[in-house]
Amino acid sequence: MTRRTSGRDLIDGMVDSWRREMPDPNGPGYELARRAVRLGVLLEDALAPVLASRNLTKADYSVLSALRLVGAPYELRPSDLKVRLLLTSGGVTTVLKRLEKAGLVEREQDTTDGRSSWVRLTSTGIEIAGATMQAWSEAESRFFLAAPPEVLQAASDALREVLVAVGDLEPPTPQTRKRRTGSSQKTFTAL
Repeated sequence: MTRRTSGRDLIDGMVDSWRREMPDPNGPGYELARRAVRLGVLLEDALAPVLASRNLTKADYSVLSALRLVGAPYELRPSDLKVRLLLTSGGVTTVLKRLEKAGLVEREQDTTDGRSSWVRLTSTGIEIAGATMQAWSEAESRFFLAAPPEVLQAASDALREVLVAVGDLEPPTPQTRKRRTGSSQKTFTAL
């Protein structure tokens, strides 16, 4: 892939065509939306080999990294995964079944709420999640190598402002539990 640091991009041609064929200006939102989608496609193409080499889907990776990033004991409720990953309940269930079958997560009934459960990374899941997250980060770094760091930061900051403005806010901190040590009995406390 040839990378340019300045000049016209694919979207500039689309915008020119849009303005020629549909003269009512659609404004900067049109360009932003097209560029965001285009960047997403290019990133997916660049990062797909990281997941394929580990036989993981994008949803698998999302669940593994969400669990790994909450810290020990690397567990969340399925409802927290649903909110954080923008998956449906059925989508979360499907991913969890696949990851459980692969030995990467385990589920445990919540002793305080019979309608709920906890999903926890297994030791293999912790290892795979960490290695995949590292490989993903390295692939992202290679992908963005031609762009100056200050441009990347400015673009990230601007996009954050847009996301907040359209209501895409950080979800509440998920409830976690921490295992107490030194007891043969399983007891948990919420953090």
